Parts: sequence; C-alpha cells; structure tokens
Amino acid sequence: MNQLPDRIVHLPIIWRGKRLFSARLRLAVHEAALPDVLAGEAAQALATLPVPAGADGLLLRCVVDPGWRTRSLRDDSVAFVLSRDVWHYLAWTGRYEDFLEGRYSAKTRESYARDEARLLERCGQALDLREYREPAQVDEFAGHLARLRGHGTPIGRPVEPVALKATAQRGTLRAFALFADGEPVAALALEAQGEVLHYLCSVEHDDFRQWSAGTVLHLQAIRRVFAEPGLRYLDFRPGECEVKRQFANGALRGATVLCLRRTLRHRLLLKLYGWLYATPRSPGAQPVVPDEVRELVA
Repeated sequence: MNQLPDRIVHLPIIWRGKRLFSARLRLAVHEAALPDVLAGEAAQALATLPVPAGADGLLLRCVVDPGWRTRSLRDDSVAFVLSRDVWHYLAWTGRYEDFLEGRYSAKTRESYARDEARLLERCGQALDLREYREPAQVDEFAGHLARLRGHGTPIGRPVEPVALKATAQRGTLRAFALFADGEPVAALALEAQGEVLHYLCSVEHDDFRQWSAGTVLHLQAIRRVFAEPGLRYLDFRPGECEVKRQFANGALRGATVLCLRRTLRHRLLLKLYGWLYATPRSPGAQPVVPDEVRELVA
C-alpha cells in the first residue's frame, strides 16, 4: 500500500437537500499499488493496516472489492464502502505490435491504421505529436489543455499547472499533445511511478472526433512511453469511460473504503450516512453523493 498525506474530512449528513451537520474526521490515506494488487499482495497488507495514533480512521483507495457488505463491523473498526467501480489497466506485453495483436482484432487494427491515415490526409503533413516532460514546458502544455477543455469533454480530474510542474520536477511527467494546422486537437497527461504509468487526464477537440484524434494520440503515446525500459503498466484508475475500455487490456473491481475506529459515535455516524446515501429513497432513483465524498473517492 502507498501511504498518502493525511486528510481532514467533513463527512456531511444531508436530509432532503439540507445539511444537518458535518462530522470532522482525520483520516490516514492509503492506496493499493496496481502491481501489488495483481500479485495478490495488496489484500493481506490491507487487512493488517492499523489506524495510526491521532487519526479517526483510514481511507483506503484503489483496493480490490471482494464483495464486501456496504457497512460491516470488524474487530477494531467499522468499515463503509464509499464507492465501487471498474478499475481498468493496461499490462504491457513487451512490444507494441504484440499489444495491438493481443488487444484488438485484425479488423480493429486496420480501422486504427485508417484513422491515422485520414488524420494525416486532413492535416496534409507528417503527424505533429509533441511531448512535454520538463518543468519549463509545463505552462505551454497546460495552455493547450485549457484551450481544449473549451472545445471537448475532459477525461479524468483537471490537473492544475502547479501539480503538473511538480510532477515534471520529479522527472515523472509524460505529457503529449497532437496538433493539426498548428493547433492542438488532443492532449494526454501521464505520471510515471516506478513500473507504473498513472493516467492523469486527457481531452479531444470535438471537431476532430471524426478524425479519431484522441485514438491516434493514445496509441502513439502508448508506443512511445512503453519504449522506455522498466515500465510495465498503465493504470487508468477506477472509474468507467469509453477511453479506458478502449485501451485497457485488463480490469478489476475496485472500491474506496472508509474504516473508522469502532466507537459508538463512528458506528452511529456510518449507519446514518449509509441510510441516507446507500439506498435510493424512491424506485429508479440514484443516491446523491455529496461533493466532499466525490473528492475522497476521486
């Protein structure tokens, strides 16, 4: 498990659109690393994690869901599953051609080749793909992202320039932008951590969807980043979308779990929260997840 900075969270209790109160919680945050999950080591580490002194509990993100009950009592904690989602990933096969053959049918591979040829024909030039890794390049890339967000639907959470710059300063940024007629038409940002690339965000210009600019960009980026030695996985993070399904070659059932110390206050708090949010109040309705909780599970 990877330990992240502690979080102060105000878990909201809302009834009929009105906030009754918020429970302040100090949480130690841990995430399961994809290689540990695939090796079967993360579940054991998760089961033995203690709640550190001074914390109300643990927030466990990117863990495999073995079919837990939404709320359950443990020996020393009460656990609540805040979200369940599909966790897509790409496990590298060693060569770009092997990845294509193992992931896509011959018909789909031919379609991708046509997509690139059509985009080249539209641009009337060689493929203009630019890579950004250095801190001095971040402002330019962030500007391309901002312009594209005004003309397309972003995938992933918005990444602020300061966070991109910090990633570049660590030498772990792998960002790409695809251009047509000198203007960006698709962009993608990844972060390398050990043998894993983490998917940060991407966006495609709506006017260039018919030329599959996003598809061409992703395939070219995959070809380039996995040419580096030592990289074995692309972690798309939990959450469903077409892009993740399109390029992943594996999937898990992921969950985000809140584990609080087993006290009367915490048991009552999670029981009330579960009653308000876990079950829709009317047939066909979907639970409304507060913004604070969306931030936790993102």
